[in-house]
Amino acid sequence: MAKDREPQEQAKKEVVQGDEALARGALAAGVRVVTGYPGSPSTGVFDNILAHAERDETYVRWSPNEKVAMETAIGASIGGSRTLVALKSVGLNVGLDPLATVSLSGCHAGFVILLGDDPGAWASQNEQDSRWSLRVAEVPVVEPLSVAQAAPLMHQAFTWSESLGMPVVVRVTRALTLAKGPLPSLPEPPSSQKDFLRERNRWIALPYLVENRHRALHQNLRQIQTAFEASPYNIQEGQGEVGVIAVGYAFSKLKELLQDQPFPCQIMGLSTTWPLPERKIVAWAQSLQRILVLEENGPFVEQQVRALAQRHALSPHILGREEDTVPSEGELDAAKITAALQALLPDAQLPQQEVEERSMPSKVPLCDDCPYRPTFDALLTTMEHNGGRDRHIVIGETGCMVRANLPPMELFDIKYSLGSGLGIGLGVALSNTDQRVVAILGDSSFFHSDIPTMPQAVQLDLPMLVIVLDNDVTALTGGQAHPGSSRDERGNPRAKRADLVEVIRGCGADPLLFTPEDHVEMEEAFDRALSADGLQVIVARGVCPRHVEEK
Repeated sequence: MAKDREPQEQAKKEVVQGDEALARGALAAGVRVVTGYPGSPSTGVFDNILAHAERDETYVRWSPNEKVAMETAIGASIGGSRTLVALKSVGLNVGLDPLATVSLSGCHAGFVILLGDDPGAWASQNEQDSRWSLRVAEVPVVEPLSVAQAAPLMHQAFTWSESLGMPVVVRVTRALTLAKGPLPSLPEPPSSQKDFLRERNRWIALPYLVENRHRALHQNLRQIQTAFEASPYNIQEGQGEVGVIAVGYAFSKLKELLQDQPFPCQIMGLSTTWPLPERKIVAWAQSLQRILVLEENGPFVEQQVRALAQRHALSPHILGREEDTVPSEGELDAAKITAALQALLPDAQLPQQEVEERSMPSKVPLCDDCPYRPTFDALLTTMEHNGGRDRHIVIGETGCMVRANLPPMELFDIKYSLGSGLGIGLGVALSNTDQRVVAILGDSSFFHSDIPTMPQAVQLDLPMLVIVLDNDVTALTGGQAHPGSSRDERGNPRAKRADLVEVIRGCGADPLLFTPEDHVEMEEAFDRALSADGLQVIVARGVCPRHVEEK
């Protein structure tokens, strides 16, 4: 009778997207403070928390950058509130400094980092595997195997974090956040939060305290490793003399590929990726001849499994990225998984899979009504009037401006990461006196990390033109608010905001302000700036019609 009832109960479960499942898990855990910086694939989790959270109970706000987001979260956890930081792979690089310290001092209320890695560099300037950085910081990492597991594992991460007093990372990829699955029943969030724990030197980071703190951290890591050994979020199934360790959402990709096809292997779905549940893996691997490791990005788990096999004198031949069984670049798709399974079991009959074609967001041109278009047109025209394109070196950074690098504009000579335009521009101007440097900055990226460079740019006073594009939002990632936006995360008008022009003035520069309607005046200003001595700063202000009007 129970078996007859189970499918009916399963059918009643709400079906949600992965990013919503993660958000609902955090809310069920009683998260009270949510910070972060926009970036795929973590933005959707933040947006879903914003949509489902009670306005008066949960602080949900984007920070100027990931370092500020991490530090705000640390303070909130110490103050007694369960806290979530939402960021992407390259954002971890910015937030790693405070994270590497809080791993030693520990947290008070539950402190979880939702980290979106980007295999295939769908929307990133690199394809980094953040797990190595997290291991350096000695922070535990878990990865949901499926959408159905996303919410309860997020909830569990808060429990692990609070019980052991250490941050926990939930690592996801774009494929999980966009997939759909059932949302399991979740408990009601706790109604109370902790009080501040006043304990001498508990929250003090000083050199003479480090060694003992480090020893305590290692004890906590051993405790969470013991918890990972018993974790129900690691799954074992199947039979055979070969095995597959499918890490995180690679497990769901593998299961979808094999759903109607017999494949004689044992499968371990691994959700606890650091520290590894070593005893569980050793016991599982002892009877196997070959093991294939499927994971996104680098051979992080694969290398640990190889080391385990050597330490415990296990004999399985381990296949993965290090033996080129799985390509070292790009996202795992059906074609790559099929080829890897074929290498694991050469005699298996598996249908060939077509290579997936992707339309990269960075290849989408600027919108027809984008306020950046008149600015770029004016700049290109005036560069032609001042010796031509080859007489100028144009530097950009992350944001909608990257779309101006497509034909016909092909605007940039240099483009690296978010908030890097001004610093790189200074370096080029210091080393190259024959060409005029033009550094183009975005408003959100200016608040993110260009601000610290501006006073130095003023002091050096090199002959360069800095153009700051101000469209009122973080447009490329979906129109999120930044400190200079006129509206907040919920679309409400702000009583106070940081005026970008005044911030630049505070750094010592004297910026000129133009709008798209000032096309002729802007051309004249560009013309003067490209031949003037010293630093010239121009702010081009025009709201993004796509996102500002929606609010």
